[in-house]
Amino acid sequence: MYDFWGYIVALALLAPVAICVMLALLLGRQKRHREEILLALVKVEQGLEANRNLILELTSKPAPEPAPSSVIVEAPVPEPIREEPPQIVMAAAIAEAEEPPASAKPEPEIKTQRWESVAWEPSPPSRFEIAAKEILREIWNWIIVGEGHRPQGVSMEFAVASNWLLRIGVVILVTGIGFFLKYSIDAGLLGEQARVALSVLAGLGMLVGGMRLVGGKYHLFGQGLLGGGIATLYFSTFAAFSFYHLLGVYPTFALMALVTVCAGGLAVRLDSMLVAIFGIVGGYCTPILLSTGEVNFIGLYSYMLLLGLGILGTNWYKQWHFLNSLSFFFNYVLFFGAMQKYEVANFWEVMPFLIAFFVLYSTMVFLFCLVNRSKSNLLDLLALMANAGIFFATGFALVDQAYGRIWVAAISLGLAAFYVGHVYYCLARRVLDRAMLLSFIGLSASFVAISLPLILSDHWITVSWSLQALAMLWIAGKLGSEFLRQVSYLLYAVVLVRFCFLDLPGQYASGMDPNQPFSLFLLGLLERLVSFGIPIGSLGLAFRLIEEPVRLAPLACDAANDIGQWIKERWMVRAAVIVAAGMLFIFLQLELSRTFGYLYPPLRMPMLTLVWLAMCLVLFQRYVFEAGGGWLKLFLWFVAAVLIKLLFFDLDSWGLGLIDSGTDAWTMLYGGEYSFLHAFMRLLDFAAVIALFGFAFLRLATAEVEAGSARNFLGIAALVLLFIFLTLEINTLLYHYVPGLRSGGVSILWSLFALGLVFAGIHWNLRWLRLGGLGLFAVVAWKVFFVDLARLDQIYRIIAFIILGILALVGSFAYLKFRQSFTSPSSGESKP
Repeated sequence: MYDFWGYIVALALLAPVAICVMLALLLGRQKRHREEILLALVKVEQGLEANRNLILELTSKPAPEPAPSSVIVEAPVPEPIREEPPQIVMAAAIAEAEEPPASAKPEPEIKTQRWESVAWEPSPPSRFEIAAKEILREIWNWIIVGEGHRPQGVSMEFAVASNWLLRIGVVILVTGIGFFLKYSIDAGLLGEQARVALSVLAGLGMLVGGMRLVGGKYHLFGQGLLGGGIATLYFSTFAAFSFYHLLGVYPTFALMALVTVCAGGLAVRLDSMLVAIFGIVGGYCTPILLSTGEVNFIGLYSYMLLLGLGILGTNWYKQWHFLNSLSFFFNYVLFFGAMQKYEVANFWEVMPFLIAFFVLYSTMVFLFCLVNRSKSNLLDLLALMANAGIFFATGFALVDQAYGRIWVAAISLGLAAFYVGHVYYCLARRVLDRAMLLSFIGLSASFVAISLPLILSDHWITVSWSLQALAMLWIAGKLGSEFLRQVSYLLYAVVLVRFCFLDLPGQYASGMDPNQPFSLFLLGLLERLVSFGIPIGSLGLAFRLIEEPVRLAPLACDAANDIGQWIKERWMVRAAVIVAAGMLFIFLQLELSRTFGYLYPPLRMPMLTLVWLAMCLVLFQRYVFEAGGGWLKLFLWFVAAVLIKLLFFDLDSWGLGLIDSGTDAWTMLYGGEYSFLHAFMRLLDFAAVIALFGFAFLRLATAEVEAGSARNFLGIAALVLLFIFLTLEINTLLYHYVPGLRSGGVSILWSLFALGLVFAGIHWNLRWLRLGGLGLFAVVAWKVFFVDLARLDQIYRIIAFIILGILALVGSFAYLKFRQSFTSPSSGESKP
C-alpha cells in the first residue's frame, strides 16, 4: 500500500513539472505568434503611410502651363460631364485641405487611434468550457427552480417560490404521514395492516393525481405529487418491515425495488427528471433502511449493479446528465460503507462487482456522449478520471492485500487494454470527440507505465519505460497522433531523469568487490549492459523514427481529434542525438572504469581517455559538416576537459612526483619500479590525445570552415603533450637504468625535439614552429652549461656534449641549406 501512495506522490510531483513545461511552451508559442502579428501590423501601417504620402505628393504638383503658340485655337467642344473616380476626388479633397485660402481657417486635424493603443479583447470561451457551464447551469436550475431551464416569461420569484413551496409541502406531507403512523401505534387507533394500507393508498393516490396533472397547467405541482407518492410508498414498505414486522427482508427488498423500477418507468414515460431523482435516492436508501447489521456483499452489490443498469437504460432515452453524477456518488458511498466490514476472505465476493461498477460508470459517460451525439465536456472527463482512479486505488489495496504487489499489474494492464479498446472504437467509427479520445489515449499510456514497475524490479523500470516510449512514438507515427507523440516525449524525459538520478547512482555509487568470482562479475556486466544499453538504444531508434516517420495506418487520427504540435521535430531530433550521446558517454565512463578496474587497472585511465576522445571526435565532425551551431565551442570545452584529465588525473594515477635525484637536485619521475608494460599504457594514453589533436589540426587546414585560433591551439597542444610525455618517460627510464646519463639524455631529447621543430617549420614555412625550435635550443644550451656540466659523469659528459654539438650544427646546416626560404620576398607561411 505504501508503494502505491509512493507512485501517487511521484505522479503528483511530476505532474506540476510537466504542466509548467507545457505552459512554458504554449506561452512561448503565443509570444512568438504575437510578435509575428505585431510585425505584420507594423508593415501594414508603413504601407498605408507610404500610400498616403504618395497620394499627397501626386496631388500637390501644379498642373503644367500651356506653351505659347501663334496658332488660332478654335473654341473647345464641350465634353459630356463624367463622374470622377473616388480616388481622384479624395486626392483633390486632400489637396484643397492642405492649401486653404488665406481667409479660411485651417480645418482641425483628425486624430486616429493607433492600433497599439487599442485594448485586446479576451478570447471567447471554448466549446469545452461552454458545455461544462451549460451542464452546471442546468443542475443549478434543477436545484433552484425544478427544471433545466426557467421558462421564458416566468419571473425568478415565481419559479423559485412555486418550486420550493411544493418541495416543502411534499416533505411536510410525507412527514405528517409518518407522524400519523407513529400516533396510530401509540394510541392503538388502527390495526397494523390498516395503517400500512392507508399509507400505501395515500402514496398511490398521490401518484395518480400527479400523473393527471403532469403535462398541463399544474405540471410542476404534478411532479411534486409524483415525488411525494414515491417517497410515501418507500416509507410505507419500510414501515411494514421495520415497525410492524409484517414483511420479511426479501419481500420488502423486492417491493422497494419494484417501487424504484416504477419510478424509473414513470420518469421516462412522463419526461420527469424529478421522479427519476426520487427513484434513485429511494433506490440507494433501500439497503440502508433495511440493514440488519450483517453485510451480504453479493446481494447488496447485485442490487446496486441492477440499479445502475436501470439508470444507464434511462440515460439511453433521456439526456439527464445529472442522474449519472447522482448515481456515481450514491453507488460508491454505499460501496465503501459496506467495505467497512471487508475481510480478505471476501475478495472474490467484492472484486467482480468492483470491476462491474467501473465498467458501468465508464460506459455510462461514454454512452451518454455517443448516443446523444454530443462532445464530452469537463464534467464528463472528470467523471472518467475519477472512476478510473477510484477503481485502481481500491483494486490496488484489495489485490495487494490478498495476492501481493505483482498481481496488481493485472488491474493496471486490464485498464490499459480497456482504454485501448475505446481508442480503437473511436478511430474505427471516426468519433469526432478530441477531448474523449485524448483522455482514452492518456489513460491507456498511464496505466501501461504504472504496470511495468509493478511487474519488474526497480532497475528494470527505466528499460521498460524507454521501450514503452519507443512503442508509443511508433504508434503515434502510424496513427498520426500528435498528442501521443508528445506523451512519448514526456515519458522519455522521465526516463532521462530516472537514468541519471536513480539508476546510475544505484549501480555505480557503491564500490565493487575486487575479489568476486569472474562469473559473478560477468553476470553483473551483462545485466548492466542490458539495463543501460536498451534506454540508450531506444533513444537512437526514436531519433530514426523522428527523422524517417512511418507510413500512416488506415485508422489514422483525424486532425479534429488531435492537438497542435507543441515541440518542433527539428528540436526533438537534436535533443534525441544530444541526450543519447550524453547518456552513452556517462555510462561508458562509469562502466569502463569499473570493468577495467577489475580486469586490469593500468588500462583503466587510457580507456577512459578513449571515451573522452570519441566524444571530442563526434563534436569535431559535427562542426566540420555543419560549420557552426556552437559545435566548435563545445568541442573546445571537451578538449580542455581531456587536458585536465590527462595532466591532473592520469599522471597522478601513475605516481608522478618530485624525487630527490641524490645530487642535491629534485627531478620529476613516475613512482614505483619502472615497467615497460606500464610505459606502453602511458604511451597509449598520450598517443591517443596527440593523434586526435594532430588530426583536428590537419583537418582544419583543408576544411572550408573558419576556426580562428583553435587550429593553432590544437597544434601547439599536440606538440606540448608530446614533449611532456617524452621528457617524463626518458627521465624515468634513464633514472632507473642509466642514472649517470639521465640529465644529459633529457638534454639530447630536447635537442632532437628542437631540431624536429626547426625542420618542420622550414618544410611548411611556419615561423612559429621555427621560433619554438630555436627557443628550445637556447634552453638546452643553458641547461648543458649550468645543470648538466655539474651532474654528468665524465664519460656521459663527453657523449652528451658531442651529440648536442652535432645536433646544433645540423640545425645550423638546415638554415643554410634552405636560405632561399628566408630571403625570397614572396615567401609566406603555408598550411601543412
